[in-house]
Amino acid sequence: MKICFLYGGQGSQKMGMGKDFYDNYPIFKDFYDSINLHFDLKEYSFEKSDEEIAQTQYTQPIMVAFQIGITKILNEKNIFPSIVGGLSIGEYSAFYASNILTDKDAMKIAEKRGLAMAQNSKMKCKMMAIIGADETLVRNTCEEISEKGEYPVEISNLNCPGQIVIAGEENAVDEVVSVLKENGVRKALALKVSNAFHTSYMQSASEELEHIFKDIKFSEPIIPVGLNLDASIYSQDIYDEDKCKQIMVKQVKNTVHFGKELENIIKQDIDVFVEIGFSSVIKGFMKKVDPSKKVYEIYSVETLENFVKDMESL
Repeated sequence: MKICFLYGGQGSQKMGMGKDFYDNYPIFKDFYDSINLHFDLKEYSFEKSDEEIAQTQYTQPIMVAFQIGITKILNEKNIFPSIVGGLSIGEYSAFYASNILTDKDAMKIAEKRGLAMAQNSKMKCKMMAIIGADETLVRNTCEEISEKGEYPVEISNLNCPGQIVIAGEENAVDEVVSVLKENGVRKALALKVSNAFHTSYMQSASEELEHIFKDIKFSEPIIPVGLNLDASIYSQDIYDEDKCKQIMVKQVKNTVHFGKELENIIKQDIDVFVEIGFSSVIKGFMKKVDPSKKVYEIYSVETLENFVKDMESL
């Protein structure tokens, strides 16, 4: 049986996340107890509000710790993926699962990446999900507004058919949305972030990551991993450490092609998909990419135990 682990990005966090795993699984508890960050991981994960943990500098290490902890539990139960993928920060959890990064290094990157991205932009930015629009229309409108204005608006995410995320300086983004509505686009949703992730606004964060990576070992993947940057499947036979690092340096400032990545993962004849994270975000994307695929969700002890029971019965 071929299983795919899929790790959510920002927006897949929730107040109290991980507390039930911490209380019930020693391997999860030991991992959390070993983590030292610029904030108290357990306090923020278990006690802080949704609004507080939605701040990028906290969200990213909180998400990666949670995802790695659940991966450790599944591995302890002899459940291993045949391929992995992650959305944005979730790609670092996928790199842990694939053996490219150690848990310690994945956490180090998540902490520093979150801080760099939170501090990156000097202006007020926003991200908007455009629903049901043609990609060419969105791209052309972004280019039109960017050319006549002071600040660029760019496509940050191509998450699935019918959902395109744009990002940039808030007034420029609002202008793009206004033009799109004039052209028949009816739905645009503001994301709960205050920066323009996966755009050229993240240039300094990208440079910071390049510096951080100099002291971190990227190993050969023992499990193939889907890549946000170009939607390709990265495997041992094409591994090159320097190129792998450059992929992740570029990932933070370039469009995420997650919909195409899911399509390419599906082509690997996967039997079971598992989303590790809250809010059914990836499950929703999968319904748009291929509604025939069943996606399990793991975000609590109950959902994990139900998944394990199902795997044992197959």
